[in-house]
Amino acid sequence: MASESRRRYRYGLFLNPQKRDPVVASLEAAESEARKMSLANNGTPVAVWDSSDRTIKLFAGYEVFEPARH
Repeated sequence: MASESRRRYRYGLFLNPQKRDPVVASLEAAESEARKMSLANNGTPVAVWDSSDRTIKLFAGYEVFEPARH
């Protein structure tokens, strides 16, 4: 796994991910921006993905979802 200093997190519309979605270095920043983006778009689902394109969190308005890990 990448070291903490090399991790990158991407956020964008969950149902329409794009290669040019914003990328930030910290999970906290990605979550904050995803929450803002969802609220600004009337609750449209916005995801935070890790560098392997796995969904970490999903924001839909004021709701927050985390995928179950096995």
